[in-house]
Amino acid sequence: MDDDNKRQHIAAKQIIISGDSSRIVTSFSPPLVFPEGCHYEMALARVETYYSFPNITIDNNKLRVSFDGGKTWKVIEIPVGCYEVYAINNELQRLIKEAGGEESMITISPNKNTLKCILKIKDKNYAVDFTIEQCIRSVLGFNAIKYDKTGRFEGQHIVNIMDVNSILVKCDAIGSSTLNGVPEPVLYSFFPNVPPGRKIVEVAHNLIYLPITTSSISSLSLWVTDQGGKEIDLRGEKLTLTLLIRSC
Repeated sequence: MDDDNKRQHIAAKQIIISGDSSRIVTSFSPPLVFPEGCHYEMALARVETYYSFPNITIDNNKLRVSFDGGKTWKVIEIPVGCYEVYAINNELQRLIKEAGGEESMITISPNKNTLKCILKIKDKNYAVDFTIEQCIRSVLGFNAIKYDKTGRFEGQHIVNIMDVNSILVKCDAIGSSTLNGVPEPVLYSFFPNVPPGRKIVEVAHNLIYLPITTSSISSLSLWVTDQGGKEIDLRGEKLTLTLLIRSC
């Protein structure tokens, strides 16, 4: 068999990789070897996982409340998870009730016109403190302020309900990709088109092939980050990636 026929025989390959974290390392035995004199490139064809990455974490899930005019305070911790503003309000009211307060005296809701958050305090004995460390104010758009009187208070900033603006799939075997002008091995970029808690099935309809930077692959590392390079916490959910390799 001549060299051209050999190259055609290995001209294309599909690789499916699966793991239960945001970083997957796969070993190949035997290694994937690319013949000399022929260039190869890779594209990501499909991503499957669950929209499980949290916007409320241990770094931004706390606030303090008082039921006696500020004489004593209770720290409320919203459980780690993926929330919209209404869901944060529901969980906050449940925890206020558990702490001995009346849940309807403090409410949080979105203002869909200003994209800010509204805090309502309905009883003069109730107060909310956004000044503590790891406070949820960074998500809701409030400054570090204590609210200790009845009324309607609007956050000073637009709600930052989700820090993740893009999900980047990275691979240590490809090149010719940059992020904010700096070389980064970004193979694919997307954002889920499903709500939190649902299955993500992202199919690349327009495949973008990027050059493979090595003559053989014995180990392949892929990982998912946000637009700033921070690895996304999938909270143990399965991540499955389908890759296509072809000669060019």
